[in-house]
Amino acid sequence: MKKLTFILLFITIFFACNKKEEKKENVQIPKGAILVDKNGNPIPLPKDKLIVVNFMAYSCSSCMKEIPVLKKVLKEPEFKNKFVLIALAIDADKNDLSDPDFPIYANNNVNQVRFPVPGTPTTYIITPEGKKLVYILGAVTEENLRNFLREALKKYKGAKAPT
Repeated sequence: MKKLTFILLFITIFFACNKKEEKKENVQIPKGAILVDKNGNPIPLPKDKLIVVNFMAYSCSSCMKEIPVLKKVLKEPEFKNKFVLIALAIDADKNDLSDPDFPIYANNNVNQVRFPVPGTPTTYIITPEGKKLVYILGAVTEENLRNFLREALKKYKGAKAPT
């Protein structure tokens, strides 16, 4: 009886582990694109501002609480016109561009090759060329975000500082 139970358990585990894999995304980032949406379309990014890339999830309460903080601080005179905010929702099927201050694109997993996301929210501050300046794991407070933005501006040594 023990042998039969063991064999049935083994067969169950074997078939559970070998079920057909879901079709994997085989999307490549188009040449020159830093980020792409779920369908592989390049996400338009400015050439003259630093980019705050926020990986979030609609199902993440910390992410939802962080949105007003990000929007508020980035509108402050010290940071306004120096940064643009882009959100990538890891649990979305389509883009939501209804809020120009917080456009949300459905994430494509290829973005996470360049910008690893161990959990949400995860935020990167990058140059227009895609160079990582600051990495933030977890939700930020207003003061933390101000410090991270200042750090990114300090690190940014490109041709011309963002205006």
